[in-house]
Amino acid sequence: MITIPLSGMLIAGNYKKIRDCVLAGGAIAYPTDTLYGLGGDFLSLALMEKIDSLKNRRDLPYSAAVGSLAMLESLAADIPDVFRSRLHELLPGKFTFIFKPSPLIDSRLLKNSGKIGIRIPGLPPLLQMIAAIGRPLVSTSANRSGRPPLNDPRQIAMEFPGLDLLIDGGVLPSSPGSTLVDLTLSPPRIARRGEDLEKILTALGG
Repeated sequence: MITIPLSGMLIAGNYKKIRDCVLAGGAIAYPTDTLYGLGGDFLSLALMEKIDSLKNRRDLPYSAAVGSLAMLESLAADIPDVFRSRLHELLPGKFTFIFKPSPLIDSRLLKNSGKIGIRIPGLPPLLQMIAAIGRPLVSTSANRSGRPPLNDPRQIAMEFPGLDLLIDGGVLPSSPGSTLVDLTLSPPRIARRGEDLEKILTALGG
């Protein structure tokens, strides 16, 4: 397993290692503004299967972490007016928004759910890396199914020896994760209460 510090991830040699790993279908762990995520190339079925195996989870789809609004829009078939008028201003941030997926996305990547969760984490180096690679990352917490998320990179390395690369952002504070908002419903529904819930409620008018 390759370990790269968050502070040095955009150094040319380190960035190349990360990019090569992601584009080769490698599984990585990386910090966000809430929890550590397990991921890799969101558009790779082989990577999805690898994450399933690592987490011992096969029934639920994973969200995508993107580096920009343009990348978000490329994955969604329909961007509701409420997102364009009120919610996009909260990004980057501690939110995951559920959209109808682009018809160009293989439904197997979404486990045939008919929806896609997308987030833009508020961690600038991570966003720069995703944008530079040009591929959305799988975004799922670093834990085995049914167990609490891990926030210590040393524990993550021990729990997931099958990872190809780990970006070490140090021990993160405990977090309930991102707030999940389903925009395929009208009005939008809070599907999971997480960080900065009040900001979403305020933006939606309560």
